[in-house]
Amino acid sequence: MKIFNFIVYLIALLCVVECTQKFTEDELIIFRIFDAVNEFDLSSKCKSDLNETFNGYQNHKAWAIAMYDSSVKSPVGIEYGAEFQLGNFDQCMNISTNFDRDGVNIEPKYCLLDVKIDDYNVRSAAYRNREIKNSTLIHWAICVPSSCSNHDVIHFMKFITGRDEVTVDPKKCQVRETLRVSWIDILFGFILLSFLSIVVFCTICHFVKIYTAKNGQLRKSAGCEEIIKSFSIIENIKKLGKESNDEYGLSCVNGIKAVGMFCIIAGHALVFLLGGPMQNTDFYEKQSKLLQNAFILNSPLLVDSFLLLSGFLFTRLVLIEMDKRRGKINFLLIYIFRYIRLTPAYIMMIGLYSTWFIKIGDGPLWKQRISLEQERCMSSWWKNILYINNYYGNDALCLFQSWYLAADTQLFLLAPLLIYPLWRNRKLGLYLTGIVALISIVIPFYVTYTNNLDPTFMIFQEEISDLSANDYFINTYGKTHMRAISYIFGILAGYIGYYVYKNNVKIPKRVRNFMWIFSFSVGFISMYYVTLFYIPTYHSTNLERALYNCLHRLGWAIFTGWLVLGCVTSKGNALKSFFNASFLVPLSRLTYCAYLTNGFIELYLAASVRTPKYMSIPSLTGETLSHVSLTFLAALILCLMFESPIHGIEKILLRRHVPRENKTCESNDLSDCAISTSSGHTISTSEASA
Repeated sequence: MKIFNFIVYLIALLCVVECTQKFTEDELIIFRIFDAVNEFDLSSKCKSDLNETFNGYQNHKAWAIAMYDSSVKSPVGIEYGAEFQLGNFDQCMNISTNFDRDGVNIEPKYCLLDVKIDDYNVRSAAYRNREIKNSTLIHWAICVPSSCSNHDVIHFMKFITGRDEVTVDPKKCQVRETLRVSWIDILFGFILLSFLSIVVFCTICHFVKIYTAKNGQLRKSAGCEEIIKSFSIIENIKKLGKESNDEYGLSCVNGIKAVGMFCIIAGHALVFLLGGPMQNTDFYEKQSKLLQNAFILNSPLLVDSFLLLSGFLFTRLVLIEMDKRRGKINFLLIYIFRYIRLTPAYIMMIGLYSTWFIKIGDGPLWKQRISLEQERCMSSWWKNILYINNYYGNDALCLFQSWYLAADTQLFLLAPLLIYPLWRNRKLGLYLTGIVALISIVIPFYVTYTNNLDPTFMIFQEEISDLSANDYFINTYGKTHMRAISYIFGILAGYIGYYVYKNNVKIPKRVRNFMWIFSFSVGFISMYYVTLFYIPTYHSTNLERALYNCLHRLGWAIFTGWLVLGCVTSKGNALKSFFNASFLVPLSRLTYCAYLTNGFIELYLAASVRTPKYMSIPSLTGETLSHVSLTFLAALILCLMFESPIHGIEKILLRRHVPRENKTCESNDLSDCAISTSSGHTISTSEASA
């Protein structure tokens, strides 16, 4: 028994010695680093503060321990693809020595350095050309005294890591700063508060009017009262949920818009999640090879659905109005009122990016990402509001999704060149539309083939961390000539819908069945064929990539075009019933604002991340749903504050020039912009953006 007790005691003693020895070895590493501080090529103040930090650590000062603890001592999970070693940002930035009894006053500085490890290839990283990469870039966080310059931090890091290739972007180093407000910030804040005050005041006035109305009935509004109602949250929420009079069978477009926007936002969320810090990049590598995930990988194709919808609705309603007005439509007023309709909310988002966005958050990646967005918007805001930013100045793209607004506007301006001939001379119009459609197919083929480009926008982690810096995204993806086929097919679908409605044509059941099968087949191939290009062992030819680039948008346009026509022209089926669901109506009216605010939500969440995310199907599903919910919440605020009030004022101005017998606007409340004819009548058309 005594022998047994002795053995147990000996084992316990060895464990204590081993643990103590290991702890001492950890401390020895720190001692060696700080003992060598005086040998570094550092500024005198930095050396002094580092020595103070070392002394504080020895004396178990909380602030010194926190500074050491906030830094990454040794990166973990590199082999698994965890290239972002973010440490503890908040602990570092909240370090305070104000109450140190020794009178030490050291402010913290958080830096995220780029450390290149040569002759090491991360086996699980999701790179396009993983096999030819011979090094790995680690983003390594360190917390040091703020007196240390970036030059000091680099030299300090070189000693710690033993690596010579260490760099740091000035925007990746952050210190505590007091809030600095410029005159532009003040101006934008004043405008924002002015709108908020007007909305609150008008809402209160409207509420009082409703509450004090005799017998619960409101008399017809006068001009001033109409303006108040335009800004009233009560009135605008009521408008969001109000179902449209479906005179032309277009109500199912509401559902298509809402579902399409949901999918687009989900696609944006996944792109930003996959382009940010990840623990397990092998998850993406494995999932990208699976056929069922092509809908996610090829989600940018969904944007073409909105181009088609825009062309469809504009054509359909303009043709109907041209019949009523004998072709006399004032397209100049159409353009003016569209601009008035879309631009104010757009300007507010640009203003937010340019001013207060960078001041409302923080994080390891915040300053680098948001300051870049601010600089882009400050330099190219005027290109955005002229809707030319997808061609001119796209190297500094403000709002990554704004290319769509430019492309859609440019196609909107040119659309009457096809719509008027279709109304005037059907054969000539169809012939001209066919030629333009053929050209819009050939151009993407030529551009892709001659420049040896990707078949479409490919999603790889190292290339999507900043979409506005992605070469394919800024130079190919958002160009109008690369996207025109969807809008042109929308014009064609709009004409077919108009012809069927005007002539009361009944599409035979066998034709409908064939079109459903055919359109679904080409749509499926267009969406899912992209999986081949993500398989590392599959070597595509330049011809194959060029053919896919020009044909997959055509195939998707056929699918979307028939989806719209099939719903609009059918008397009733399960699909039409779903798209006509009342709960989709308010979501469809928020699609434009949702598209504007989604970039803000994605950037905020991506830039404020604290730790690399572990990717899995359930976690991505939850993240995506939260991004969609936050986007529509932000869209509701933007809509109630700016879009709906401006729309209401626009209608008041239009009525000054519109005869009272016109009812087209009311019967087609799908619109995002008003259209005025030469004789003063108005119609509506969807300019929902995607």
